[in-house]
Amino acid sequence: MMPGISADMFPSLVLVAAWFLLLRALRYSGYGIAFLSLAGTVLHEASHYFVGLVLGAKPQSVSLLPQKSGNHWVLGSVSFTGLNLLNAAFVAFAPLSLLGVAWLVFLGWILPAYQESAYLSWCVGGYVAACAVFACIPSVTDIKVGAASALMYGGLGYLVWAGVQ
Repeated sequence: MMPGISADMFPSLVLVAAWFLLLRALRYSGYGIAFLSLAGTVLHEASHYFVGLVLGAKPQSVSLLPQKSGNHWVLGSVSFTGLNLLNAAFVAFAPLSLLGVAWLVFLGWILPAYQESAYLSWCVGGYVAACAVFACIPSVTDIKVGAASALMYGGLGYLVWAGVQ
């Protein structure tokens, strides 16, 4: 076992990994992945929306309807009118916070369900955690929108770090 992972966690980790691999394998299946990952899409777009709302990015519209775009599918989107250098990184990369959601689901739902032999709940919890992990992956658009802002914050962080050395 890896450090920090106990033997009773292993079956649940395998479950989440299996769900995640299924989602990854179906990511080009159009409506199949749209249906299977709907929970994750809602979480992904909601994280953009609420962080944008709090940081003044002025969310204008939300779409959760899958659309074919070239040779890939766009599962959802949020448009903003107030994105700028100060808030774009936080808004664009907000879905990364879903890793925390996945971890909370793992600890608070999946592990207890497995320990109580509630296998249906365990499987559903595994699906929810895998959707959160799948949904935390930034899209190409997320990266393009947040890149300049993230680089600015990285540069400022470096300057602060170099200044205290």
